[in-house]
Amino acid sequence: MASSGTNNYDAYMGMQDSDGIFFIDNNSNGHDFKIDRDGRVTTPNTPSFAAFQSQSVWTVSGTMVFNSTRHNVGNHYSTSNGHFTAPVSGSYQFNFYSIYKGNHTSGWVSLYKNNARMIGGDIHFTFYDLGNNWDNVSFSQVLYLSENDYVEMKSAQSTTWHGNNWQCFSGYLLG
Repeated sequence: MASSGTNNYDAYMGMQDSDGIFFIDNNSNGHDFKIDRDGRVTTPNTPSFAAFQSQSVWTVSGTMVFNSTRHNVGNHYSTSNGHFTAPVSGSYQFNFYSIYKGNHTSGWVSLYKNNARMIGGDIHFTFYDLGNNWDNVSFSQVLYLSENDYVEMKSAQSTTWHGNNWQCFSGYLLG
């Protein structure tokens, strides 16, 4: 345990029971940093999410609000507005994949930062003879975000996307 001047804080480190796990804990919500006997390092509270739309088909023109999550460590992704808000400044990895339906001559999906289009944030797709079939769109991005910056996915042209098992928007803090 430690204390410094007027800034008091609790920090603990040590070995966790007979498993031989070394940990550092800031006394907030569990062990924040762990090293096991085999040298594997984990940081269980690192911001991370995987979101999806929990319906079979949905049509979007604008912000894509994924209404369910497989996981949402720290609750930084909002299923009500579709925003991931950075809890700390750092580099973040974002991923998106889905399948879309119908013919498109200039469809796109984009990752926006603070409601602004970014250089390199757009993925374009065109398919003239898709008809009632499906095609794939996917991409990954590494972005530097400042604390409280937010990102969201946007879709153009009233695109019909598949939900449930056929798509995911995910991200995590790299450091």
